[in-house]
Amino acid sequence: MSLRRSLVYTTLNLSRARFATPTSSGYLCLQSKKKYFGTTSVRMSSINSTQVESQEPTPADVDTYLTSKILHPSYGNDPTLNEGLTRARENDLPEIQVSPLQGQFLSVLVRSIGAERVLEIGTLGGYSTTFLSKSLPPHGQIDTLELSPHHAKVAQENFLASDLYPFPRIHIGPGLDTLKKFKVPEEGPYDFVFIDANKDQIKDYFIESLRLVRKGGVVVVDNAIRKGKIHPDSKADPSKDVQGLRALYDWIEQDNGKTVLSSGVQTVGSKGWE
Repeated sequence: MSLRRSLVYTTLNLSRARFATPTSSGYLCLQSKKKYFGTTSVRMSSINSTQVESQEPTPADVDTYLTSKILHPSYGNDPTLNEGLTRARENDLPEIQVSPLQGQFLSVLVRSIGAERVLEIGTLGGYSTTFLSKSLPPHGQIDTLELSPHHAKVAQENFLASDLYPFPRIHIGPGLDTLKKFKVPEEGPYDFVFIDANKDQIKDYFIESLRLVRKGGVVVVDNAIRKGKIHPDSKADPSKDVQGLRALYDWIEQDNGKTVLSSGVQTVGSKGWE
C-alpha cells in the first residue's frame, strides 16, 4: 500500500532508566504547532572550590511528589494498576513499563484529541495499554501487538482484573509482520498510536503506523533518546537500537515536513533521562 502523503501530527517518547544509572528514553512529539518544552537541571553548590551536588530534590523526588499530588483515582491511582505490576513481577516480566505519570500523560493525549481508536505496538504486561483503554469512550477500539505469548497472557489477566471497556485486543506475533497485515478499521483510521517496541525496527513501525492513522492523528514513540546516545557525537558504540532511532530521525529529516509535524521531548524523572 502506498504511504498517504498527508500531514500527520505525531509524538515520540524516549527511553527510561533510573536517575542514578539512567537508561534510554524520551518523547518525540508530532502533534500541534504550539509546543511547550521544559528543562530540568541538577543544581550544584560550591564548597571549598569543589562542585558537589546540593541537597536539592532530584528528578525522582519530584516524580514522587507529583505522583502524590496529581495522579487521578481512576487513572494513575487505580489500585488495579499496582496489582498488575505485582502480577507482572511475579511472572518475571521485565520492569520497563512507563511510569504512572507517563501513563497518565498518554491518557491526557488520547482524551485531548477525542480518540476513539488506538493502536499500541508493544504490550508487555498491559500497563500502558490500561491507561490507553481507560481514555477511550465505551464504543472505542484498542488493538495492541505483543511478540511474547507469556507477556500477552499476563496482560490479558491484568485487563480482566481492571475490568477494561473497551477491552484491548491482543495480537500475538512478530510486531512488524503483524502490523503489515493490519488494515484500516472499518469504522475509520486509528486516532492514536503508541510505539513501545524494539527500536531496531522503529522506522518501519513508524511508517506502517502512518498508513493506519488518520490525518491529524498522533503517534507516540517511546524510548527515543537512549541516554543521549542517539547524538552522532556520542562516544558509545551505537547499538542496533540507537542505529534504528537514527534511521527514523533521518527519515523525518528527509521527509522535510511533507508527511509529519514532529518534535522530540527529553524528560527526567523516576525513570531517569528520557
